[in-house]
Amino acid sequence: MNGQGRHSPTDDRPACGSTYLVGDIQGCFESLEALLAEVGFGDADRLWCVGDLVNRGPDSLGVLRFARSLDERFTCVLGNHDLHFLAMVYGGHPHRATDTMADLLAAPDCPDLADWLRHQPLFIDRGDWVVVHAGIPHIWTTTMARDNAREVEAVIRGPGHAGFFRAMYGNEPALWRDDLAGMDRHRAIVNYFTRMRLVDVEGRLEFSHKGTLDDLPPGYAPWFSYPTEIDGTLYFGHWAALDGATGRPRVIGLDTGCVWGRTMTAVRLEDGAMFSVSAAEGCP
Repeated sequence: MNGQGRHSPTDDRPACGSTYLVGDIQGCFESLEALLAEVGFGDADRLWCVGDLVNRGPDSLGVLRFARSLDERFTCVLGNHDLHFLAMVYGGHPHRATDTMADLLAAPDCPDLADWLRHQPLFIDRGDWVVVHAGIPHIWTTTMARDNAREVEAVIRGPGHAGFFRAMYGNEPALWRDDLAGMDRHRAIVNYFTRMRLVDVEGRLEFSHKGTLDDLPPGYAPWFSYPTEIDGTLYFGHWAALDGATGRPRVIGLDTGCVWGRTMTAVRLEDGAMFSVSAAEGCP
């Protein structure tokens, strides 16, 4: 999905506005503004995101303030970098040397932005469109994915959210079981939704590989390479090295590496038109 300003030759947007789903923003607010100008984003339009609104780019604070200002015209699924921000705010985790969220954490409205962000979902299912950050494992149906997401969303939005964020990090359990309980269950759900790239035939997660589809570790394959029972077209982000390519027409990656100096991409959900702009200076 390379290129700049690619879109359909016709503009048949409905009078009620269009829905634009954008790939990982990661603090690249200037690139987001350029992309919205490219699509002609108007007052009746809606903006969705596949997650990772923040971190690594230069203006996470600007991204969150803009997204929140759209009110009901904005929604996103939570990505691993969004959860990392929330873990710093609520769970006491440190700001790492590779993080770029010092301005956001120091902002006077940081508590309000964090509270707003933790009420965003992990999974969006609108019939024809399914949106997640990293993917959905082949061992889950759409119903299982929806139920698992709602279970963790209730914890993140509830009074026990600080405890969740203190214990969120970890690679275990790496294999889903229906009888998982407590934090082990919740951590596994979050890892599938926000960190997954490769799994084995049983659904076991592999966390180290972040590159292309070359030189995969033995026994593992991209999560989208297995037959699934997911309904609709599934949109995801997280895996920038893919540059959007999955080889499956109903599984579409939207992270095209803006924060690594490549492009930011969006799809107009009503007709599937694709748009992209080159990364603005400062990303990376």
